[in-house]
Amino acid sequence: MLSLAISGNPAFALERAELERAGPSYTVDTLRELSRHHSPAPLVLLLGADAAAELPAWHQVTQIPQLARVVVFARPGSVVPQSPLIAQVIEVPAIDVSATEIRRRVREGRPIRYWVPDAVAEYIARHQLYLGPA
Repeated sequence: MLSLAISGNPAFALERAELERAGPSYTVDTLRELSRHHSPAPLVLLLGADAAAELPAWHQVTQIPQLARVVVFARPGSVVPQSPLIAQVIEVPAIDVSATEIRRRVREGRPIRYWVPDAVAEYIARHQLYLGPA
């Protein structure tokens, strides 16, 4: 679905490293691989405030800022933890769109047009995704 969502936009590319890696997939390993393949381009790891709250528990987390600049998106009212791992916090407007709500709308037979790209909505309908219990 991600491939469908970004098709036609040359500014985006699909990275399959985590899909092709055997065993557990850790962010630090992905960043190392991206660094090798895209050096010297600087990497930025974008996180929501919810993911940033879990950051201290991540595998080899102290290595992450050496591989990428950690930037956290914070919606109004969200709590961003204070951490030396986080390089920057960017306040973003609250837009009430979530994967959970999209799946709920599909399950209830409500439209998801404008919530996802048309190609993604068509894929979800064609494969009858998200129709079972939550």
